[in-house]
Order: sequence, then structure tokens, then C-alpha cells
Amino acid sequence: MDLGVRWKLHGDGRTPAPGAVVRPDERLSWPRTAGLGAQHVVAMFGASFAAPVNA
Repeated sequence: MDLGVRWKLHGDGRTPAPGAVVRPDERLSWPRTAGLGAQHVVAMFGASFAAPVNA
């Protein structure tokens, strides 16, 4: 199944240059992408579950 997504690696895939923007058709290396995804899950858990319970 091809969804038509053709990502290319942003720069060296490790560290974006200061002020650089990772475009929608670009990605970082898979470990960096997974790390940012995990960070997003933790942040969303705090905003979606922990905050309403404490209110």
C-alpha cells in the first residue's frame, strides 16, 4: 500500500542547523523521530489526563 509519502532526510538527519526548519516532506533519522514522538506522547499525557484529574 503506497500512500504517496516520500520523505527525504533533513540535512545529516541528526541535528538541524540553528534556525533551520524540517519541512513536511523531510524527516530526521529514525531514532530522533522516535524520540520526538515519545516526547510528544509524554506531553500529551500530561495535558490530556493528568491536568483534568487534578482540576
